Amino acid sequence: MAKKILDDSVRALVSIPTASLSDSLDRLGIRGFMSHEIRPLGKYARIAGPAVTIKDTPATEKMIPLLAIQAIDSAPKGSIIVRSVEGTDPRDIGLWGGLMSQAAKVRGIQAAVLDGGSRDLVEAAAMKFPIYARSVVPTTSVGRTKVSAINVPIECGGITVTPGDVVVADVDGVVVIPKQKLAEVLKLAREIDKIEKAEAVELRRGNKMTEVIQKYARI
Repeated sequence: MAKKILDDSVRALVSIPTASLSDSLDRLGIRGFMSHEIRPLGKYARIAGPAVTIKDTPATEKMIPLLAIQAIDSAPKGSIIVRSVEGTDPRDIGLWGGLMSQAAKVRGIQAAVLDGGSRDLVEAAAMKFPIYARSVVPTTSVGRTKVSAINVPIECGGITVTPGDVVVADVDGVVVIPKQKLAEVLKLAREIDKIEKAEAVELRRGNKMTEVIQKYARI
């Protein structure tokens, strides 16, 4: 997909709720929503951007996560970091902290989405850096995991995220759109949004919900 087309699509997605995008993916037989446990750790505006992935595995060696740092340093502006731990319960493992938030913010990375924990939330809030995570925890990943790969397909929040897939996150949660389905999902989501806005107009006029839903076949 040409960069301009991708950029235009990503900008369009910021105006569409994750609920409409999730419903569009459902219509295509694709689970696109992450687990409800991957939630915003603050009050953020909706964001959308291509995924840069980081894969961790359990480990006891105390090693600085240099690959994760490399992923942040090399991530394109506007991207979203997605990091997960495979093979263990990640909730007590801090996969993200204040220095990572600072480095990511300066590079123009939009957010971090973590299948695991985050810490240093006061620092992240001060710099207005969005974090979506499974938990809040004061631990470090050092001595608990090692980064085994970056920019590879990973499992995060119950779905597979491939580098370049488009991540959309808002107050309702996180949705991931496979990059090859972006145009199709965007078209469907716009149709859904248009119908729901028309339904809302009729409901505000006092029309019965039963009649409105039967008319538009959408809820």
